[in-house]
Amino acid sequence: MKINWLWDSSMGEGEARKILKDENHPKFNIYAEKLFSRVSDPKMAFGIVDKVTFCKKWPSIKRRMRKDRWLKDRTVFWQTIYERILEGLKEQGIKIRSQREVKIPAERMKLAQEIKGIRVELGYTQRDMAKKLGVIQQYISKIENGRENFSVDTLKRIADVFSKRLVVALR
Repeated sequence: MKINWLWDSSMGEGEARKILKDENHPKFNIYAEKLFSRVSDPKMAFGIVDKVTFCKKWPSIKRRMRKDRWLKDRTVFWQTIYERILEGLKEQGIKIRSQREVKIPAERMKLAQEIKGIRVELGYTQRDMAKKLGVIQQYISKIENGRENFSVDTLKRIADVFSKRLVVALR
């Protein structure tokens, strides 16, 4: 039995298949989400999207699928398929994701350490600071570890929490 997984699209299946053969196509995630949210037959799905591409792109496809609460069971199903395929690919020695080395600029690291130092000196926890800024604690952690590229507005709000004056200078 043939499943029409493009029932709400004016695009033909041939054109959608072309998009799904190119993981860098701007519409790849849109059509991959349609495919994996409407097809529950891995054989059919992997006839359209190869397994390595599926494993590379699954995190972003899953994010899109999670936006629709009706797709929860389907997302769990494909997550299980993903884990099994990933395990098989690892056994074959195929790497899906290579770790990127992130270079944190020295200026940002210096500022992050200064923020953490002042916070500790004032006796605030990350949770306290997050509450005062109206953000989550993980965001404060990212700032203090230099992993968050925050704005001048955020820096101003942090300075206000610390009762400090923000001075920005170009030299």
